[in-house]
Amino acid sequence: MTERVQVGVRARRLALLLIAICGAAMATPARADSSARLMSRVRAALAQNDNLNGAKCYAASVGTIVLYGTVFDKKDRELAERVAGAVPGVRQVVNTLRTSTGDWSEEEERINDTLSLNGFTGLQAKVIGNQVFLSGQVTSEAEEQRALRVVSSDSRLQPVNFMRVVPGSIF
Repeated sequence: MTERVQVGVRARRLALLLIAICGAAMATPARADSSARLMSRVRAALAQNDNLNGAKCYAASVGTIVLYGTVFDKKDRELAERVAGAVPGVRQVVNTLRTSTGDWSEEEERINDTLSLNGFTGLQAKVIGNQVFLSGQVTSEAEEQRALRVVSSDSRLQPVNFMRVVPGSIF
């Protein structure tokens, strides 16, 4: 009788172990599938707004979406986070999006510093996209050309000339 009880206990343990293994095996694809569906829904939500066309995402874990890529500015970065967070099933949004204007501001500041260090205190650079717009006054066409060379040698951006040549001192 004791032998039969031990066999019965072992059989039940084995059955429970098999159920646990099968359950885990079945749960993993379901979780992966739900993460993939969630990611698809977030991508579709982001795609509905043209301002967010540089925003991409992936599912880090069930319910957690990571945003990456580049959007235009801080407003679009915040909008992408709100859009992703509003998708049913999203519990957490990790926003690693970069902004183009942040890069533009840094480049603009660097170019303006370089112009100032080269004696062009009457000029101002404004970066938009892959162009740098130069405005202000210089004293001669030679100075105008030198300012364009300074910017071209310091940056890979295309200079757009809005400078005025005013002979004489600019002060």
